[in-house]
Amino acid sequence: GGRMEDDVAVKCSCGGWVTMRAKKALSPGNHQWGIKILDQGDGADGSGLMVGLLPRLSSSDVASLGSKYCSEVDGWCVSRAGQFYGTWKGEKLEYGTGSVIEFNVDTSRESVTITSGEKKVVGFINGIRDMEVYPAFSMYYLNQRVMFV
Repeated sequence: GGRMEDDVAVKCSCGGWVTMRAKKALSPGNHQWGIKILDQGDGADGSGLMVGLLPRLSSSDVASLGSKYCSEVDGWCVSRAGQFYGTWKGEKLEYGTGSVIEFNVDTSRESVTITSGEKKVVGFINGIRDMEVYPAFSMYYLNQRVMFV
């Protein structure tokens, strides 16, 4: 599973997904968020860490966050290897230990601009203007450490 240590989320077991999300949904006045990758963990697989967004979830979907990654519960995410998962597409955006990934949601354009360092990509999510969405991340490997910034 995973746990919070102060403001840092830590993956404390080997294998198996754990997904965490912010408590507050994004809104017109709060449409940007970021996450810092403190440690990408013990795995070399580029898909073992996902960052993205989750829609408002049913109680059964919330219960499954301990075993699924973002897009498996109808969310949208980008893997550490830069691949987009869920019902959106974008250019490859790789990241790793030390990276800060910033998200800017524009509901009027139904777009999400994602920045990491000097690289910027845009993904489009149909219908996002009418959704309640939450910042989220999914971890798979032991010793992964991330924090919202």
